[in-house]
Amino acid sequence: MKLCIIVGTRPQIIKSQPIIKEILARKLKLNIIHTGQHYDYQMSKVFFEEMKIKDPDLNIEVDPGTPTSQLAQIISKLENPLKKIKPDVVIVPGDTRSALGAALCANRLGIRVAHVEAGARSMEYDMEEEINRRIIDHCSNLLFAPTLNCYKNLKKESVLGHAYFTGDTMYDVFLEFKKILNLKKSGNDKYVLMTLHRQDNIKNPQRIKKIIDLAKQISAKGWDIVFPVHPHTQKQIKSFGISLGGINTTNPVKYSEMLRLLCNANLLLTDSGGLQKEAFWLNTPCITLRKSSEWIETLDGTHNTLLSTIKKSSLKQITNILKQKQQKIKSINQFGDGTASKKITSILLH
Repeated sequence: MKLCIIVGTRPQIIKSQPIIKEILARKLKLNIIHTGQHYDYQMSKVFFEEMKIKDPDLNIEVDPGTPTSQLAQIISKLENPLKKIKPDVVIVPGDTRSALGAALCANRLGIRVAHVEAGARSMEYDMEEEINRRIIDHCSNLLFAPTLNCYKNLKKESVLGHAYFTGDTMYDVFLEFKKILNLKKSGNDKYVLMTLHRQDNIKNPQRIKKIIDLAKQISAKGWDIVFPVHPHTQKQIKSFGISLGGINTTNPVKYSEMLRLLCNANLLLTDSGGLQKEAFWLNTPCITLRKSSEWIETLDGTHNTLLSTIKKSSLKQITNILKQKQQKIKSINQFGDGTASKKITSILLH
């Protein structure tokens, strides 16, 4: 069997790592294609190195541009490589523009599509990733759901492909690195970890200013703010003339460093889907700067709180969370048992 996995962003590389390792361990043929959607050292190559997976066999090097022009490039530039490789299955992880372009191209070429992280739903129809994953799910032959809720979503929508509840490959990676890093909470730190990258947060000058101002208010209450800044976020903050004074900014960090920061943080302030889960697994309180979450398993009333509109009361809400004792997680088996990649590879072989 010949397989091809297509990635383009940092989260896709992370969630693909255990699948790539498992496929290669079984001596199967695998081609890795990078779209170039995020392709610089800090946002891409460093993760291939850290995850100890081979470099991509091909980078189609799409140009930066509008979402529509970049999607069109991904679809058109993948066509000839896929015709040449002739894979039996194209594996598409996640919900990015690269994932959508890869799924549509493979589908139109008559190649079977396998979607990793299928069935996640936030019900935010103005969010690019929500539309991406819905389209991918409805043109995939094999759908690998990370949670039972995701699996139920696929069944409700009567997807045409075969759906499986396999568990979350991100949980596979998390368990591996938790052991390698020997992650344990020190209890001595006093900081809030913040990340921002969603378009509806960073493209709106009023919205992003409110978020930055809230972070500064938290800092004034005695908690340091640690803010690894995504390149697109940095660009927007600069263009709006917003000051980051009083906030500890860093360049994007490696996966292992992010886990260390997250483990010892008193709180995570984020709009990331993946970090919501990792905070949940590490028992770190999370404030999600969105109106909904695709990971409803984390919304158990104690671990993840949605904050869609920043109000005067938001600071008090956050400081109350910071002062509370951390609650133990009831169960994280909702995301599988750490063998999702093995299950996925076995299904691919049959």
